[in-house]
Amino acid sequence: MTTNLSYGDSQLDEEWGTTFAEIQKESDIDNIFVCHVKISDLEKIASKLSNKVMDNSWIMELDPGARHTYQQTVAETAGILVNKIKDQLSMEDKVSSEFGEIMVSMGASRALEVIFDHISVPLAELWKPKASGNEGFDFHTVCPNKLINFGEAKFSSSSSPYGGNTGESRGAGGQADGFISQDKHHRDRPLLTDLGTEEGAISNLKNQLFGVVLAFSMTRSNPLDTFRKAIRKAANYQHLEKAKNIYLVGVTHASE
Repeated sequence: MTTNLSYGDSQLDEEWGTTFAEIQKESDIDNIFVCHVKISDLEKIASKLSNKVMDNSWIMELDPGARHTYQQTVAETAGILVNKIKDQLSMEDKVSSEFGEIMVSMGASRALEVIFDHISVPLAELWKPKASGNEGFDFHTVCPNKLINFGEAKFSSSSSPYGGNTGESRGAGGQADGFISQDKHHRDRPLLTDLGTEEGAISNLKNQLFGVVLAFSMTRSNPLDTFRKAIRKAANYQHLEKAKNIYLVGVTHASE
């Protein structure tokens, strides 16, 4: 398997304190796409994430039935998430595991918007029934080809959790592979329909057409080598083969 990687176009987002960069790939695997989120200002991104979590304008765009369904859940979970983000602001440069997963999820979703023109769906932890510890995918996007992409995010302060297959050490790839094997992407379909996801994307999901996003924190040393290993790992998961496309999003931060 030949995989040559290099940095392509990048975009600085001052409001997020972040640079989003596409990773160009010369490989015999043509359905894996890669980008790098480089966070230079943790305070800026924490503030932006807090604002995004508290922005409930998307609820008002839902039909009345769906709005009543999600209003209370979103009110409860948004407060919990904002408190996690506020806790991070008091930790200076160290990144907590709870904030880290929010940062990876929302940073990856934003990167797919900027680099690949996806539409971001509100963070899953906001609208799923449990306030924390949700089983299933962490975030979702819709790409221009009207495919729903199911995102799994993993954060570690000491490693790059893109792979791993078992137990607590399971990385983004192993976790997503397990979720696909359990049809958890189809379990999200009624909720995504309620959230106003366009009919074409829902129809494609019914026809087994969807994508997967593997988002993970990574160390700042040798990022291209990390992406190369992640590509090879992602290509070998049994159940991820069902996905039309796989997006790999690595996230580094200034305090690493």
